[in-house]
Amino acid sequence: MSSEKLDKLIELLQQEKTQQALLEIVEKIDVVKDLVDALFEFKRSGILDDLLQAVAALRFITEGLLTKDFMERISKLQEVALIAGTNLSADSSKVDCITNAIATADGSKPIGLWGLLNALGDPEIQRGLGYLMSVLKKIGSCPHIT
Repeated sequence: MSSEKLDKLIELLQQEKTQQALLEIVEKIDVVKDLVDALFEFKRSGILDDLLQAVAALRFITEGLLTKDFMERISKLQEVALIAGTNLSADSSKVDCITNAIATADGSKPIGLWGLLNALGDPEIQRGLGYLMSVLKKIGSCPHIT
């Protein structure tokens, strides 16, 4: 160890907060040993790496996907689904499909009357419109909607 590092270590050890922290660690040495043993076992078995990957994935989801705009879209989707009487909890694939449709929808392309009429020939558009019409009919039958 270089003399510069040794001087820094001595300076740190002379500080009251360092001495207090070391005293607390020594008093709880059994707990520290158990924690180190558990971490070592987690590392050896691969659990620690799995946990770190899960945390990284969760962080990606919360920072990248769960934006305010996305959450507002999901909230609106849930409201429409409840009004339409769709039991989304019974079939999670419906939620996945609708959520993906909302999340990936491109609202930047304006469409005119001719574009709309042209799109009506697409079978996927026809199925989506059929579903939308069903939802609108249910919404229209709600007594509190005027």
